[in-house]
Amino acid sequence: MTPEDLIQRCHDLIGSVPEDADPSNGESLIGFFQSFRPDGMALQGMFDGISVGADLQKRLDQLFTAAGDDRRPEGGRDAYFVIRKPEPLDPTVASELTQQWLEGIRKFAEVVDAPTILAALEPELKVRVLEGIPPKHPKDDMEKSDLLKAIVQDSSLLTEKVDAGPLPGILRPAYYFTACDAMLRDYLMWPFYAKATGLTDPLAPYFELWRHRVKYRIFGETQIDLYLPWHPD
Repeated sequence: MTPEDLIQRCHDLIGSVPEDADPSNGESLIGFFQSFRPDGMALQGMFDGISVGADLQKRLDQLFTAAGDDRRPEGGRDAYFVIRKPEPLDPTVASELTQQWLEGIRKFAEVVDAPTILAALEPELKVRVLEGIPPKHPKDDMEKSDLLKAIVQDSSLLTEKVDAGPLPGILRPAYYFTACDAMLRDYLMWPFYAKATGLTDPLAPYFELWRHRVKYRIFGETQIDLYLPWHPD
């Protein structure tokens, strides 16, 4: 399948083609997956003809199941995939998932030779589990730790270093704007990259944290704070 064929298939599924759609890139597919809320059933068959299509479809199903209905309690619809009713997650399990996720990033960085990420992950990292609304990360780059930059900025570029053919680049915008989350994007698209990297599923622990609406925050070089949603007793 060519990139042009894939873009056309996506536009056919939506039922319309934007006037300014460029067949050479996937920018016209931003917001694509939101068009199929709440269950994504109309996307069945989207990946027919792609060797890893079944695995890609399975992950999309996970996304739609985790997010559920896109209707807001106060009216209107979510612009992104939001976890509104997360299942409780044991703090110990959350901490273990975080360590597994960091190890997955490290292995990925080793495969594609990303020294800045490897350097940031070299110290022993502590995971602190909290509850409630997390504070915001600093906006100024000068105030960001190297660890934060490695996880948020550098890690988001790792898949671009993988030679997985032309199709991932077409779908990357649509996947990213499901939740404006590069780590979620790369988990959902991982079947494209699995063979080239030799890694089974390094970002699966992150998806588990995401679907439980766990947020991470990094303000130093050796600690990650997790914020679990507050659950009344």
